[in-house]
Amino acid sequence: MTERPSARIIDGVAISRQLRADVAARAGELTRKGVRPGLAVILVGEDPASQV
Repeated sequence: MTERPSARIIDGVAISRQLRADVAARAGELTRKGVRPGLAVILVGEDPASQV
C-alpha cells in the first residue's frame, strides 16, 4: 500500500500580512541607516503585456 500525499491548507491572507510586515520592517531599518529602499524592473523582450 502506498501513502497518499496529505493536503496542506494555507491561509494566503495571513501569509501576505506577515510578509508585508516583514518587508515594512526591513525597509524601515534601511531608511534609518540612510539607505532609500527602491524597486527596479528589467523587461526582456517585446511583449506589450509586460509594459505596464
